[in-house]
Amino acid sequence: MSESPYAIPAEDLLTPVAAVDQVEMQSLPEVPATRWSGDPQRYADGGGGDADGD
Repeated sequence: MSESPYAIPAEDLLTPVAAVDQVEMQSLPEVPATRWSGDPQRYADGGGGDADGD
């Protein structure tokens, strides 16, 4: 069999990356989630819980 024209050398796949470069930093502070004030029973399926809503 002939070698694949799309073959990638292993040296190109295994590139060492420093641990410092692997860490993603957030530039903005985390915003706390607000409380959900909606009605939790609005989309409920009553007491049945079956797929068709009966």
